Amino acid sequence: MIRSFLSVLLAVQFSFCPERPRMIRYFDYEFTQKQALSIAKDSLLDLGYKIDLSAPEGYFFLTKSQPVEKDIRKYNYRIAVVVEDRVEVVIVANRQIFKRDSEASIGGRDLIQTQTSDKLPYSLQRSIFYPIIDEFSRNGLVEVLDITLKNNA
Repeated sequence: MIRSFLSVLLAVQFSFCPERPRMIRYFDYEFTQKQALSIAKDSLLDLGYKIDLSAPEGYFFLTKSQPVEKDIRKYNYRIAVVVEDRVEVVIVANRQIFKRDSEASIGGRDLIQTQTSDKLPYSLQRSIFYPIIDEFSRNGLVEVLDITLKNNA
């Protein structure tokens, strides 16, 4: 009886493995939309990011690609910022995958394949988002911790 209960409990425990969070954060602002975009852009420039694409009329910008490593995996990520009702900061990432010799082409070409990654390891997300959250907070953009509708009504 106890053994069967423990095995069921263990099976349930493994079925609820935590999933990495989405690579997005929201920030409230009390400025005009144009000012919030400017503050977000200046904050990321202060952190060392370089702007690759900017569309001020669409209240959007994208940073240049940044390489980052986790163990033996290599990732490239960009920060996309959209200012609407809130400032939305998204990590856009891809992962470099090294093919095995059996899958690689003769001559050494195509040994590295890039794959879009919608979820980076949580430790990488923290190392990217925490400086951004701190810089945005210093400049008046407040992180929204709960985006459910119960707090918006």
